[in-house]
Amino acid sequence: MGKNTTTKISLYEIEKNTYLVDTPGFQTMDIYEIETKDLDKYFIEFKNHVEECEFVGCTHIKEENCGIKNAIQNGKIDISRYENYIKIYNDLKDKEEHKW
Repeated sequence: MGKNTTTKISLYEIEKNTYLVDTPGFQTMDIYEIETKDLDKYFIEFKNHVEECEFVGCTHIKEENCGIKNAIQNGKIDISRYENYIKIYNDLKDKEEHKW
């Protein structure tokens, strides 16, 4: 009782070519189909700085000479976005490690 229930499908445009769908039957939004190695591709502000990383496959967490970390220090990427990236990365990594 007291639950909000979606009765119709709604499509919300977040930005160009990016949408969020609200459909009946779903109670949460799950992103666990994303692999940790691909997570940085979902942070649009990281795009121009990934190529500055010293290592291919940089996780942007433990590595030094990371283009993302340098961009944060130079004020080109907001620290709160990076903190969100780390939280999501760790959640996905934990899910991958406990998959089976």
